[in-house]
Amino acid sequence: MIEAEQSLCCYILIIEVAITFVQVVLRSFGNPFSWSEEVTLMFLVWFGYLCIPIDIYTDSHAALFFAYGKLPPFAKKFLDLGRHGILVWFSVLMIKYGAKITALNIAKKQPATQLSQGLLFAPLVVGGILMTVYAAFNFASTCLKPLSEYVVDKNAVKTIDELNRERGGN
Repeated sequence: MIEAEQSLCCYILIIEVAITFVQVVLRSFGNPFSWSEEVTLMFLVWFGYLCIPIDIYTDSHAALFFAYGKLPPFAKKFLDLGRHGILVWFSVLMIKYGAKITALNIAKKQPATQLSQGLLFAPLVVGGILMTVYAAFNFASTCLKPLSEYVVDKNAVKTIDELNRERGGN
């Protein structure tokens, strides 16, 4: 599932960049497309709201690892449960209010493409559903994770990947 979502985001980005490039070239000849800005904006919104759940799935969003690493295991687990719980709560609200905004705008048409303006707000619902699923999964995984996995061996030699993850990377 996540691989399909990542591939979709890659394709959306490629299409978005291609449309923008062609639009810039055509603009210099004085004959740009009338629909390109609307379509690019729609792809940008979809791209953004589909990338957020990927970040939640990989649990690689920004964090203060220098402070987190100094905490005792029970505090780390408590904070992990808190952040995953807040993400579930936030994403449920995103679904709720995103559905309302989408419903309000579904009948309105965009001027150039005549596509529904609801398509600009639908990513709130789709992204919110994916965020809820991934954050709930992370919450459940954290609940089942033993405290022993939070203990850091100070003498262990770390790989580059571990150091990168510790500093907030993938």
